[in-house]
Amino acid sequence: MRIIVGGMNHESNTLNPIITKEEDFVVFYGKEMLEKGMLPFYSSTGIIETLKEANCEIIPTVLARAVPNGVVSFGFYHKIKSEFIKRTKNALNSEKIDGVCLALHGSMKVENLGCAEGDLVSALREILPDIPFTVSLDMHATITPALLLCVNGFVGYKTAPHIDTKETGIHAARILLESIQTGKKLHSAYERIPMLIAGEKSETESEPMLSLIEMCRNVERIESVKSASFLLGFPWADDEHNSVSVLVTTLEDINLGKKVAKELKDRFWERRGDFAFRFEYYDSITAMNTAYKAVLEKKESPVFVSDSGDNPTAGATGDATELFEKILGSLEIVEKLPTQLLYSGFYDAPAVSACINAGIGNFADITLGGNFDSINGKKIPLRVRVENIVYAYGSFKSDLALVSFSNLLITITSKHIGFGDGFLLPSLNIDARNYCIVVVKLGYLEPCFSSIAKRTILALSKGCSNEVLESIPYKKIKRPIYPLDDCEG
Repeated sequence: MRIIVGGMNHESNTLNPIITKEEDFVVFYGKEMLEKGMLPFYSSTGIIETLKEANCEIIPTVLARAVPNGVVSFGFYHKIKSEFIKRTKNALNSEKIDGVCLALHGSMKVENLGCAEGDLVSALREILPDIPFTVSLDMHATITPALLLCVNGFVGYKTAPHIDTKETGIHAARILLESIQTGKKLHSAYERIPMLIAGEKSETESEPMLSLIEMCRNVERIESVKSASFLLGFPWADDEHNSVSVLVTTLEDINLGKKVAKELKDRFWERRGDFAFRFEYYDSITAMNTAYKAVLEKKESPVFVSDSGDNPTAGATGDATELFEKILGSLEIVEKLPTQLLYSGFYDAPAVSACINAGIGNFADITLGGNFDSINGKKIPLRVRVENIVYAYGSFKSDLALVSFSNLLITITSKHIGFGDGFLLPSLNIDARNYCIVVVKLGYLEPCFSSIAKRTILALSKGCSNEVLESIPYKKIKRPIYPLDDCEG
């Protein structure tokens, strides 16, 4: 069997003014996918490993990944799409293609185009009109008519935080192989649920998602049901297709899929009022005052505070200063803390450059924040001491600076990357357990932080990933939609 594989993963925040460009992506072409592109484990890894085990001839096209950010440059997307098409046509010219299995996000938006995944699969379907086609999707995918028209089988992540990415790829590859081997066609039934949900209200280890995901697993035990997924959409994308979706993929039995999808939709809608923040949450000032009190009076440590409104892994700019300004306004309390307050961090390339020029152990005059989000941030002048520098960190080759100011220790990145990476702080010789308060630009904490936090506080800070969805001035989302409106399921 000859199988086309590829991947395109980006979660696009349309509230973020940054245009995500080629330099923001890590891209592997052709055989690079089968070598360099295998780590860290993503859906594409599971797809490739499963097809290898089945002795398939794998035809690699393109694998492109970037940290969530603003919408993607049209020019870069066109380049990637052209590579997909060229490599697919070249493979088809030499011999028959038996199937396609792609690792997609589902909420990638392109300037002057809109939904990227639907555009890509439509182009591939024109070249390969009849063969089985499956995709893996992020749990926060947005389902469009083009996806439904062109793809036979869908498998979405079942965990948030997402720790089953590789397993999702395995699942997508297995149902493709079963369709090819049996000659039976995959069908996917779709139901729209008129809801928007912030990720911080839908962690899968908590209710109601815990039970809802278990329902998906249970229906997947039905012989003809090959996958059942809740796709939650992406609330920080103002898009006409954005909502929660149910997708049920069956082998041949399309009526069963429709019945199961409707049942799952009804159960989800019944529990719409149960979605809530898992941890205590406050406005920025109250969040910080609660953290100070926890440390100074209750001796709790470390206390984690999520700067949730400016979460780069939800596509925010990473340079909003609203919460940071509240900290600067309470320096008299910060100075009394038993350790420095660790803040991770800021995306500010000019500030990192200034720190590199100053050198470790020296002082640098910088402005911090406000380069992109000028609504929820401003450039804050600081004279900082450079404590450490790391060059070309991680997949995206970001330089890192660690600086101190007053009783604060702050990480700064030269590229738009996430702060939930468990290796970022250790690369700067920082152990978060040694700091009484850790403020991090995240929503829900990744396992590397949640496993050590004595207390977790969600700050409803202001930024491009604002958790108070009712305050976002949506223009394109189909109304009515819960919780913005009263509506029927």
